[in-house]
Amino acid sequence: MSVTNKLIVAFWVFVGVMLLWQFYSYDQGVTQDAANHPVNKQYWFTNSSASAHAAAAAASVVHDGAYVEQTSYTVKQSEPATGSFTVYVTLKNVGHATATGVQIHVRPFRGLRLGDEDGGNSNLRTLPEDDPLSQYGEWVDFPDLKPDESATQSVVFLNQGSASPVVPGGENDVDGQPKLKLTPEIVFETKKAN
Repeated sequence: MSVTNKLIVAFWVFVGVMLLWQFYSYDQGVTQDAANHPVNKQYWFTNSSASAHAAAAAASVVHDGAYVEQTSYTVKQSEPATGSFTVYVTLKNVGHATATGVQIHVRPFRGLRLGDEDGGNSNLRTLPEDDPLSQYGEWVDFPDLKPDESATQSVVFLNQGSASPVVPGGENDVDGQPKLKLTPEIVFETKKAN
């Protein structure tokens, strides 16, 4: 065997050893990564312990004064007449004092999705917050709410072209898009003790 042939054989032996070393290192890395980050065996699941923990954390919030939350928001199309719709809003005082001067800014087109849903989600976008249609709304007054008391009020709006009113977390959500997380604009004061 000539020197050239020996060098060629040595080169291929070196390449083979390096490939085996790479395979070994890669396998060890994958094994270690799998041990560090275990995979959930279920594809679809609901983590009941996490949701129970979140519910317990939410339930443990205590409000010394008044604290008003929106508990319901529904839209009735063509009510009271064609060309209009009615929004029903329910607010509840979850605090430990009476809430006075309670108002909510009902904005039925805030968070509206624009675009052609049939053409795919690539051309969908959310109506900007500063758009006049997004700002369209009305402040609704509520009566004073004692602790654990709730009240429902309604407001009528005219239809605005082909735009449909938005129900937060409801029927206007687009498949594959996250649920709307719109924080309602609620103002109130805590009734002062005598």
